[in-house]
Amino acid sequence: MDNFETLHKGTVQLLTAAVATYALPLVDSDERPEEVDDEDLFEGELYSFLSKLHRDDAENSMDGMCDKNDEVMSLRTCMRRMHALTERYDICSKTMDELRADFNLVTERTSSLHHACDQMMAYQTQIAAGAEQIRANLYYYTQHESIMKKLTSGSINITGQSFTQLLATIDECLTFLRAHMYYKDSALYVAKYEQCLSKALTAIRSGVLADLEASATAVAERQAQLGVQNAYSDDDTFALLYGVFAAKANSVRAALSVAEQRFANVAEFESMAADCHRAYFSIRQQLLTPTVQKTIEQLLSHHADSSCALTRSGCAFLLRLCDDEFRLYKQFFSVAGEEKSSPRSRSSSEPPSSLKTVLAPFIASLTSFDDFIESFCRLFYDVLRPIVIHNPHLETLTELSTILKVEMIEERCGLMMSVLNPQSAVVDSVSSNADLDSNVLNPRSGFVRVMRELVLDIAERIFYRAVLYAESDVANYQPSPGDLAYPEKLVMMNNIAKQVSAAKTNEGPTSTAVATCAVDLNCLWYPTVRRTVICLSKLYNCLYPGVFECLSRELVTACCDSLKLAADQIEKTVGDKSTRTQGLMHAQLFVVKHLLILREQTSPFRSVPSSTSGGLWDEHALQRDYSLDLSKYKTSATQLFHDRGHWFELNSKNAFIEFLFQVPVSISEQLGDFRRIIDARLKSHCHALIENTANMIIVEFADYLNKAEELAKGDVDVKKEALVLASNMQNFVGQAYRKLTHCWPEIRSAFDLYIGAKDTEDILLQPVRKRIVDVFARANVFVEKFYDEEQKQIAGVPVLEQIWLVLNSA
Repeated sequence: MDNFETLHKGTVQLLTAAVATYALPLVDSDERPEEVDDEDLFEGELYSFLSKLHRDDAENSMDGMCDKNDEVMSLRTCMRRMHALTERYDICSKTMDELRADFNLVTERTSSLHHACDQMMAYQTQIAAGAEQIRANLYYYTQHESIMKKLTSGSINITGQSFTQLLATIDECLTFLRAHMYYKDSALYVAKYEQCLSKALTAIRSGVLADLEASATAVAERQAQLGVQNAYSDDDTFALLYGVFAAKANSVRAALSVAEQRFANVAEFESMAADCHRAYFSIRQQLLTPTVQKTIEQLLSHHADSSCALTRSGCAFLLRLCDDEFRLYKQFFSVAGEEKSSPRSRSSSEPPSSLKTVLAPFIASLTSFDDFIESFCRLFYDVLRPIVIHNPHLETLTELSTILKVEMIEERCGLMMSVLNPQSAVVDSVSSNADLDSNVLNPRSGFVRVMRELVLDIAERIFYRAVLYAESDVANYQPSPGDLAYPEKLVMMNNIAKQVSAAKTNEGPTSTAVATCAVDLNCLWYPTVRRTVICLSKLYNCLYPGVFECLSRELVTACCDSLKLAADQIEKTVGDKSTRTQGLMHAQLFVVKHLLILREQTSPFRSVPSSTSGGLWDEHALQRDYSLDLSKYKTSATQLFHDRGHWFELNSKNAFIEFLFQVPVSISEQLGDFRRIIDARLKSHCHALIENTANMIIVEFADYLNKAEELAKGDVDVKKEALVLASNMQNFVGQAYRKLTHCWPEIRSAFDLYIGAKDTEDILLQPVRKRIVDVFARANVFVEKFYDEEQKQIAGVPVLEQIWLVLNSA
């Protein structure tokens, strides 16, 4: 480019110098000196001179003197010279235009040539780059032969660097060819590299299976040398079962990891990995089954007299087996969530997929691990289940259920989940991902699955035994005379508490607390109440909520019925000793007391038990019982046939329309909840207690007032009626007031003896006070309305303040 510019400048300079004097006379020449001499004239002077000559010539022409005048001759000579100069100037201008046109043409052609050269250089560079790209792309078409030759040589090491490089080459070639399927023969070469990949995976499978079989053979030979099948807890057996296999774990894991990093989503790799997993689990199961059976037999013989100890020891052994096997399993195979893949771990055969698709092989492998662990847990299940089924003791069954459900599944397995997955509490994305994490990371899922089945078996047995217990020991309980010794038993315990309080007055408030709570000791509870509370407390943590609700209804209903039977006997016993109303009050106080105890003691069971293992029992929701009343069908059908005359009426009284719009089915929710049963029974007995207690004082007086008020409503002279005489009113008022002053302290004492809680006593006695005050208030109203002052004095109805004073006195 620089040479061209230099040449261009030189050409212009030469042309400029050549045309500078082209077609012009040389100044130094001697030709026509007369013409050169006048060239020094100025232009203005020349013009003036020529104008003057022209005028002179015009003046002298007429005289014919033009030819003889020198000035005219000189003028003509100058004019000829001017014409010559004009012609030469035109020739020079024309020549310059031609040169300029030729120069522009040359310049344009030179620029075109330069542009063409640039295009040729760019095209040459593009062709060179294309040739280099073709050489690079040809690399992916020429490697399959060398790869297949190395794979078929038989001397390749699947854990060596060369084998890793072969897999990397296969991955790169497949990735390129699948990304450029529009290239010629790409599908053919993809098939060839897939054959290479299949050959490589087959080599990995053969190597892994060979290592596993070698480990199994070494363990079998060692066991044959020992000649004795030892238990799992034996140190030599443990080292033999795990040490030999752990020595081969690194080579197996390295071989699988090399392929997994690049071909995790390839179907053939998944098949190869599944074959390796199956072979591993099969070999481990063959080796461990005799040892596990031997260990279970030893545990069974050692804990033959305690099924609870057998359950704890057996579950502890199985949990240790789960952890040891999972630890060994992780040494052989990769587990999802354990480590992150390298940046080049993307599969070359499939596009990016969802998390569940990516982790599918890991989930499948851990499902196989769960089945593998479950097979050993089944051995213990088959031994323990007959013991559970034939166990008649409800306490033992509930303890077994608590051991399995709470200690093993919720606490130990739940603790394992929290250790393996500490972020599960804060990860709250998609529910499927949470389920995925639980499946992937919990090595004790197989154990939990079998133990849940055993818990269900125990729950079924508990339900059966609890129903029998509710029928035999609660509903059909035959009380002894000591069980029905009310109120003597309470009086005795109250006296003992007072004696203890008096003996320890110098020991501070502790003795007061003892005296206060002495009445609430469970030794004073009726036996059926004590049995019901203890049974419910044991069943609460070992049964599903729905099963517990159903069983608790049975127990609470039986307990309430037994309290009713005991109250009837107490009413009869106390009534024989004093009065019927006294017996009825003590019987009702007995029932209310124990219903309050039952409600208080069952208050912890009013909430659904929450599971610490992340919702193991969430699927068992509380059940609700409903009743369907179909009795209206008969009424509706009868009404339809009775109104035959209205069948075809075209108005709102049409019998068919009324039948269609009626609701023949009635659905109502039953009192299925045991807490509702207790509350309903307690409410009923409290109302009866309040009514009976008030009637002990004012029943006759209230009846008299009812008759007097009914008589006053008629059209009669009240003052002339004997029923409402002031003397009769005085008798009933005096009788009621005497009962109030004498019976009310006894009532207060009885309530304090049975209830023993100031707040509860006030709640129960307040309606009684109100009824008594209302009766005396009615009497005051009647007296004020129908009696004169003298009759009021005779009747002597006390004012309400006096009644309240008696009722509120301590």
